[in-house]
Amino acid sequence: MEREVIEILSEYLSPQAAANLLARAKARLTPTTPQDWARLLEGPLWEELRAILPFREMPPGLKALVRRLKAATPPPPKPLGEAVLEAAPALEAVDLADPEERDRLARSLARLEGVTGVVVAHPSGKAELPEGFPIPLNTAHILLRRQGYALFYLRTASRLLLLRPVGGGFVGVTAREEANVGQLMHRLKRLAPKEVSG
Repeated sequence: MEREVIEILSEYLSPQAAANLLARAKARLTPTTPQDWARLLEGPLWEELRAILPFREMPPGLKALVRRLKAATPPPPKPLGEAVLEAAPALEAVDLADPEERDRLARSLARLEGVTGVVVAHPSGKAELPEGFPIPLNTAHILLRRQGYALFYLRTASRLLLLRPVGGGFVGVTAREEANVGQLMHRLKRLAPKEVSG
């Protein structure tokens, strides 16, 4: 199964990058049944792939494989407690226009393991940790926003860079190369703009 997934991914990535992407996805969910593989492809693997390539929907080869895996065996009935555990993570509503909330969020993200820098930006201002953030993320955010991105992730030789649009602003994080990408992506994906009533 691994070989088949890597072959499909190799249409878009180098074989080594495809193998690495699959390994990162499997670190979040270890598949043992066809149903597990389908969940892995639709969940962690699809998130990883979408974070590095501008796909709006799953590539046809992966979609066909997921259909085949789902048809292989009927899913076992799940106890209610387990279904609750697999529910989507609760969203964290944030108002980036509020300076105090920007600072709070920046400090919270900076405490995550491996994080080396954080920018929480809004047209009304920004919070940076450490101050004088070394990478101009505003330009990258503007360019990516034109493509309708939800989360941007880049791995360089020495660091990771993640960028997430939130409301009218964005949140950027840099981290050491060995940081847990899945954990960082999960944390950023939970961020949602707070709806201001009035």
